[in-house]
Amino acid sequence: MKFRTIFILFNVVILTSFLFVFFLPIFLLGLGSWEGFWRANWYLALIFVALIFGLNAFFLINRRTFLLVEKEDWSELSAHLVARMFPKSRFSSSRVRLLVNAYLLQSDIEGIERLEAELSSKRPELLRRNALLFGVTRLLRNRSEAAEAFFRPYLDCKDVESLAWLRFDYGFSLVLQKRLSEALPFLDEGASARDPVLCLVSAYLLGSVGAASSDLESDRRAVSARADAARDRIRRRYTSAKWMKEVEGSKSEVHIVILSKLIDDAGHWLFAATPKNQGQTAAPMAPTGAL
Repeated sequence: MKFRTIFILFNVVILTSFLFVFFLPIFLLGLGSWEGFWRANWYLALIFVALIFGLNAFFLINRRTFLLVEKEDWSELSAHLVARMFPKSRFSSSRVRLLVNAYLLQSDIEGIERLEAELSSKRPELLRRNALLFGVTRLLRNRSEAAEAFFRPYLDCKDVESLAWLRFDYGFSLVLQKRLSEALPFLDEGASARDPVLCLVSAYLLGSVGAASSDLESDRRAVSARADAARDRIRRRYTSAKWMKEVEGSKSEVHIVILSKLIDDAGHWLFAATPKNQGQTAAPMAPTGAL
């Protein structure tokens, strides 16, 4: 839907809501009480007016950003966001995420690195908050050691967005380096996550490379059992169609898109495995499509 259409519909909905609330006392209290009601509650009208002006101002201030996204002009969008943020350090999480997305769509790794350096020196709290976004681009480029080193300082930072995914990606970077015993606690943690996509992809790795990393048969069986338990929990909740819809809905996040191949493999494992071959899965591959 085009920006102008959204803008018009938004104003129609807000104005309709305002008129409904404005005239509602007539139907509830009668015409004679309407004036007295609004005389006593005049501030409600001011709140509505302030809301309309405030939200319209937000749309108009960001009009160029919305239009460039609509046109999918990623080069111009990047330049526009840099011009708005860099000179006076006017960074925000939403603009940072949008700029990283724009750079990724252009395969502009240098742009991401410049943004990371700028945040590191001027707004380290924003870099920390968006650490998953910057770290996962290292996985996209198959730089697992660099991803591990980047993620490590943020593993226990409570203000990191999607901390559970960051901890999984840290474990995944260890898997890619074949340091499976070190990765095992992070895969176990992910397999208990409430996020179904994170839970399944963690269980998938746990039941394949995680189980294979154990020297003792009893340990391998225990790890496989934990992976199967997590998979069974999800399989009871989702049909194949419902699962595909869940995954597609999650792909609005960059870190999900980058791990698409691994998530697709986990989805096949979810429904294709039979009781006699549970836990026997192929080893995962690094994310494809490296920049």
